[in-house]
Amino acid sequence: MVSLLRFQTTLLTNGRATLSFTFKSTILNWKPLIPLNHSLFRFERKQLSSLSSSNMAQLINEAKAKDLIENVDTFLFDCDGVLWDGHGMIEGSLETLLKLKELGKKVFYVTNNSSKSRQHYLDRCKQLGFPAEKEEIVCTAYIAAAYLKKIQFEGTVYLIGKPDSLGEELSQVGIKYVGTGPDPVEGVVEDWLKMSVNPEVKCVLVGFDPHISYMKIMKAATYLKNPNCLYLATNEDANLPAKGDVIVPGTGCMVVTVTHAAKRSPEIMGKPEAHMFEVLQQAHGLDPSRCLMVGDSLTTDMKFAKNCGMRSLLVLSGIATLEELNSKDAPSTPELYAPRLDELLKYI
Repeated sequence: MVSLLRFQTTLLTNGRATLSFTFKSTILNWKPLIPLNHSLFRFERKQLSSLSSSNMAQLINEAKAKDLIENVDTFLFDCDGVLWDGHGMIEGSLETLLKLKELGKKVFYVTNNSSKSRQHYLDRCKQLGFPAEKEEIVCTAYIAAAYLKKIQFEGTVYLIGKPDSLGEELSQVGIKYVGTGPDPVEGVVEDWLKMSVNPEVKCVLVGFDPHISYMKIMKAATYLKNPNCLYLATNEDANLPAKGDVIVPGTGCMVVTVTHAAKRSPEIMGKPEAHMFEVLQQAHGLDPSRCLMVGDSLTTDMKFAKNCGMRSLLVLSGIATLEELNSKDAPSTPELYAPRLDELLKYI
């Protein structure tokens, strides 16, 4: 018979202390090798817990909120699924953010969404009443352009993405791009093999593109056959944070097709990689230990916080669910969690 046992021994030296060991054991005709003193030893049948309490996210409460206010100077917010969603503003998010600003906290908007430029996000914030300046907004379209500028990129970008987001940010730093818009399938394999490529293309950049197509994947993979061609992707989010019955595929679905065809892995610009935080840290002198990342994704936001040495708060108003948070296979464990952002407002 296979049983899961918990073995406890109580030591009486210098007071009482309990040592516990949990293990699986196959029990047949078990006999102790030494006599047991039943006042000191006992066996207790117990189910093994997948996580120790010290490794589990804690539901925010008054004491934890007070600790955040005292020890966090800067709050970084994901946007979609945290502050708003496809239906509009998430209840209480604006009031919470305004209260943090009133308390003198720095606030930044940090999003993996590559379908919009910083200017679009600034307009969105103002439309909903969120206080924001352009330098407080970091999106992956901006980060990709800033990265290419930083490395002094020379050449043309083959862009799988939107011209009014990624294209706009590239243009603002003087980088040329091609590839945007519809590119439907034409011809057959024999025709495709005669396809010519642009010799000026030195980088493939993949972001959110509702016009993703077989031809675009083929062209991107062909450019990437050259080992000197850079391969960048804004993010690998599988879905957009949309509530309801419809699954809206995210940029990750576009990235994985190019990656598989090209047999190359991209440099990821967005969360969970550290590029976004590094830009903010350099510009604003942020101390990661006094920063809190607030997000709705275990895969991107919470990993991002860990990778950058920040504290973390998961809200369940977007992608992540309580079941995923409690799963032994959760991709990351945040320090704190809350049903919505305004749970924090209750205590501050």
